[in-house]
Amino acid sequence: MLKLLHCELAKLKRKPLFFAAAAVSALIPLGCALFLPDFKEFTSGAEAVDSMMSTLFQMSAYLLLMPALVVLASNLLFEEQDNDTLKNLMTVPVSKPALAMAKMGLLLLFAIAFMAVGGLVNLAIVLAAGWEPAGFWKLFCVGIGQGIMMWAGALPCILLVVLLNRSYIISVIITFFYTAVNYIFGTNDHFIMQPFGFNPGTLLPGPLTFRWFFQYLDTSSSSEQMTELMERISPYFVTTPQAFLVVILESAVFLTLIALVYKRQGC
Repeated sequence: MLKLLHCELAKLKRKPLFFAAAAVSALIPLGCALFLPDFKEFTSGAEAVDSMMSTLFQMSAYLLLMPALVVLASNLLFEEQDNDTLKNLMTVPVSKPALAMAKMGLLLLFAIAFMAVGGLVNLAIVLAAGWEPAGFWKLFCVGIGQGIMMWAGALPCILLVVLLNRSYIISVIITFFYTAVNYIFGTNDHFIMQPFGFNPGTLLPGPLTFRWFFQYLDTSSSSEQMTELMERISPYFVTTPQAFLVVILESAVFLTLIALVYKRQGC
């Protein structure tokens, strides 16, 4: 498996799309730095860090990362068929489930890199504005965790890509719909104010990640509206073990299904 993952990583030299997609994570932070109110309006470096990282968590991860993962998955999972090299791989022999899992591992690394790039761009912006990046590295780690969660959340759409067998357009349309639903649910009180359990607020990546990362933001100097929001939703926050238990279980289910479906498809 590690050798297959290494081979997939080596292929990236011929895939500038991956590096371009990772760089896209810088667009929203840069846009916020250019078009939002001046950094001088912040009262501390911690507030500047929280504001920038919150934008990364609530915008880049939700609106950019998940669609990017599915588009890249479409490219990865069918490149051997498109290039007519899959039959050669099967004679090595390389099992199709192992090949699929190596590609999913590469997508996991991409999700982590995506959030890391966005976080480091935020750090550069905060430093350029002259603020001390207080609390940055804690939120940087939270961002990495959210990248892992969004990767797990994208697996149902990747399964759909495999089931549709290269029907890229339909897969992408459904993915954008799924992304929009998760973004809306992740900001809707009905879904984020649900107990931890077998319900949409726990199983969907939008509400789950919101209920996890929001507790790490510093709201001590927030507006009255934000304070009221925190008081209302804080009883429904999930702990890190709870959040990643859901991620592990969902990943195990969908990775197994992806491997089985990919294996049954012809070369």
